[in-house]
Amino acid sequence: MLDLQTFHANKYRYLISSQKSCVLNYRCADSFDWSINGEILDTPENAVHLGIKRDKLSRLGTKEVVPGRIQLARQTVYSLMGAGLYGLNGVNPKVSLHLIRCYVIPRLLYGLEVILLSKTDISNLTIYFVKLLKRIQHLPDRTANAAVLLLIGQIPIEAEIHKRILGIFRNIIDNDNSVERDLAFRQLAMKTESSNSWFRKVVTITELYDLPSPHDLLVNPPSKSKWKKLVNSLVNYYWITKLKSEASEKSSLNLLNYTDAEFGSIHSIWNTCGSEPYSTLRACIKSKLACNTYTLQCDKSKFSKRQISAICPLCGIEDENRLHFILRCSSLKTFIKDVVTTKLYDELFSSEINTLQLIIDCSVFHFLSRGDVFKVECITRGLCFKLHQVRSNLLR
Repeated sequence: MLDLQTFHANKYRYLISSQKSCVLNYRCADSFDWSINGEILDTPENAVHLGIKRDKLSRLGTKEVVPGRIQLARQTVYSLMGAGLYGLNGVNPKVSLHLIRCYVIPRLLYGLEVILLSKTDISNLTIYFVKLLKRIQHLPDRTANAAVLLLIGQIPIEAEIHKRILGIFRNIIDNDNSVERDLAFRQLAMKTESSNSWFRKVVTITELYDLPSPHDLLVNPPSKSKWKKLVNSLVNYYWITKLKSEASEKSSLNLLNYTDAEFGSIHSIWNTCGSEPYSTLRACIKSKLACNTYTLQCDKSKFSKRQISAICPLCGIEDENRLHFILRCSSLKTFIKDVVTTKLYDELFSSEINTLQLIIDCSVFHFLSRGDVFKVECITRGLCFKLHQVRSNLLR
């Protein structure tokens, strides 16, 4: 290989710097000397090539890539804090997500679509990304991951990687008479599922999302727009179905309207609070109530294994849960304004469960118009925050 590089360098009259070049002796216990232009090349344990850090000790040679990408993404987030990219008192999570999509995700995923990622790498990326989304929404770590993604309308980071892999594969097969396309033919024909072939990974991904087989795509490559639309549709459908299924298994999310959630669509809790910091602060309290992560006395009792009483410390009548906190506690002098002028008003407010649902997440009631949802969200957001303030003052 080095002889070929030297031959072409001499033929086309360019120089290869031996000081900027090195050799990774990959998965070999013996040591060898490599030279170019009569100079010995370094043989370090790791080196950077095309922005990807390779090492000679790990099984795939890319052990340090994902930790480096996470570190770079974290530095990018820190640099964006001046623009308001942080949780409490920051900009609306809708704006924060736009900043993350524009600046953080490209750096986080740079080059990851062309290497083989282990399950540990995918897990580390998912943990970091979900934790970042929790921070910008000011949600605690115990919040269900499905709720975090559905509230803000963001697909998982694993799906982002799969989309990029499928996009690169389409570009390869569309380039006739290229070495990469010939390599795809050979790899798909010769390699097995257990091999460390990137093209076999593409086969696994297409089977996961019920996409056309790579063998068929090689014969009849789709157009770029058609392929992109098909990939986005099937990948989004797979993950939105999976997240909704996970959310349905969480009893803490029974008052969150996740059935109408779609990727790219922000939940009404965040979509209606605008850009005012005080409104965002109010929406943070309401999002915690919707995800059942607002710490009440029943939560303290559960976390302490019943060593702390679950009785409301304000009125002392019954257990303090979301229903008691918002509607029943006599010490919290609350009222609900008449915000819906429909025939279903009496039927709706005759049930405490319906009232609680309206206050926490009114988007589940489809008879409400968009203007009604906006008005109800504004009022109930202020109500939940006022209850939070009064409760905090009384507990001091």
